[in-house]
Amino acid sequence: MFFICGKAFAADASGQPTQYQVTMKKVELCTDLACTSPYVVGERDMDADIASVSAGADVGNFAPTTGIPPGIVYTHLRVTISRTFTITASISVGAGLCRTDGGDNATATQMTVGASNGTAVAETMYLVNAGSYGATDGTRDGAVGSSNIDIDYSSPSSAKTMTVSGDNAVMVYELTAPYQKTLRAPVIKVKFNTSTAVGVEDTACSMWINEPSVTISLQ
Repeated sequence: MFFICGKAFAADASGQPTQYQVTMKKVELCTDLACTSPYVVGERDMDADIASVSAGADVGNFAPTTGIPPGIVYTHLRVTISRTFTITASISVGAGLCRTDGGDNATATQMTVGASNGTAVAETMYLVNAGSYGATDGTRDGAVGSSNIDIDYSSPSSAKTMTVSGDNAVMVYELTAPYQKTLRAPVIKVKFNTSTAVGVEDTACSMWINEPSVTISLQ
């Protein structure tokens, strides 16, 4: 489910992780983009590797849909996730590769700094604060436009809106078609494309989380 924009410095690229594990916390159905009167489908912590082949089914089974009230037309789905991800990736950039190295060095203002050699291993990556990050160290230097790598959540490409604060990120997605419950409980169908879900910059192998493509329908 998820986010980002990058600005080139020396060489940057985006690629496919082999693991992209998120912790889902809450799923809500909404009657509009503002989500002013949501119906809570489910609320619990559940890990899901959305780079896996079973990702759509795993996320679709987050909670039962039997309690959705009839007679209401839902157009959007709001998802709350943790800002902490577990990611394994080796991404080609410039003339080399940048890999997750298990260093777990990321914070809200510090991008993951990977390695240019060795084997990619799982690493805790953090959905960093919006702002501009230095290519030499992956540290936030200031507001967007002030340094080398810009992270901005104001215009997500797959979600309609996205906010990042505290320990969580919240995205609102538009359903592929409006849904109104009939006698049968619906199945939530989710499709992910994580082919560009990790961004890297080769000066220091700074790595950040990109937004995957997400399509959601209720059938």
